[in-house]
Order: sequence, then structure tokens, then C-alpha cells
Amino acid sequence: MSGEDVDWEKLYQDDFTPWDAKKPDSHLMELVAEKIAQPCRMLELGCGTGTNAVWLAKQGFEVIATDLSETALKLARAKEDSGLCTFIHADFLKEPVPGADFKFIFDLGCFHGIGRKEDRALFARKASECLVDEGLWLSISGSSDGPEFGPPRISACDITAAAEPCFEILSLKATELDEVEKEENDEFSLPPGFRIRAWACLMRKRAKEDFE
Repeated sequence: MSGEDVDWEKLYQDDFTPWDAKKPDSHLMELVAEKIAQPCRMLELGCGTGTNAVWLAKQGFEVIATDLSETALKLARAKEDSGLCTFIHADFLKEPVPGADFKFIFDLGCFHGIGRKEDRALFARKASECLVDEGLWLSISGSSDGPEFGPPRISACDITAAAEPCFEILSLKATELDEVEKEENDEFSLPPGFRIRAWACLMRKRAKEDFE
């Protein structure tokens, strides 16, 4: 199921958010710990309830975070230290980009929800327009190598075909999405330790001369 089929606002209103691990993403934390992404003005796309945005802000990043769901953003703004972030209700594909001076973009399960290849290419192009030259984008996506269950699933080719015109792929690693809290897993009767296969893709915006 692609993200276009999902009523995100209703899911948040119904408190049905089995994707919400309620802790900062481990891939993001590793990138920051290794100082590959360092404190800067950055953009999170599809921020949900703001867990990663708030964590990033506490690490010294200037965070602008967007989501399609007003309810998700209300929950984000209710979090402790949420005032360190700027939360924006926006559809990234349909609305103007929220600036062009970001050095880092993070999305956890936002890009993978786009079903049409033309829209994935548009998403990547708009992401590049938000970044300064050589700015970084870390995208965590469900992998089509996994079972047909859970989040939207895309292939490595889907990622590279959309991104490479505007981005250099620095790394594309097979990984797993972080575990969610046990009570969330129970909604699906998942076996203990079940993990969803994923891609962690780190990209760098191509400099202007690369397009000329």
C-alpha cells in the first residue's frame, strides 16, 4: 500500500500509529554520533509526533519539521522541549519548499510512501532545492526485499532512480526498522523480535556545476 492511499490524519486521530517507535531513530543517532551530520539548520519531512525532531534539536540542530497530519503536529508540540523546533503543517509534494538553506534533511518513512516513480523523482528534486550544495539527506525506507507486510516497500532501484539526478549516493545499506514498543507489536500479533527490512540511504546534493 502506498502512502497516497493512507489517511494519516485519521490514523493519528484514532491513535493507530504502529510505526511510531517513540524513541529517536537508531540510524539517525549513529549518523550524528559519527559526526557525519553535525549541528546545522535542518529539515525533517514527515516528522510525525516529533520524537526525532526534538532529539535533533537537543543535539544542537536548528530543526524545521513538517507533517501532513495536524493531530501528529499537535502531539509533537505537546512534547517536552518541542519549543526548540519549528513544526509546520505541509504537504511537501504539493506546497513550496520551506527554505533553500538547509544542510541536512531527514525522513523516516516519508519518501517510501510515494507510490509513483514520477512523484518520487519530484520529492527528490524538491529535497535538493531545500539543500545547500553538498547538503545531506538521510532517508529510511521499507524494503521490497522484506515480506509484504507493514509499511510501504520500495526497491534500491526505486531510490537510486529518483535520487541520482540530484544526489550522489554516499551509502545505501540494507537494514531493519527499529523495534516499536511491545504493545504496538501486539496489535499485529507479531512474533517476538520481528523486524521489518529497510533501506538506510545517505545522499549528498550534487554541486551546481554537476548539473551544467
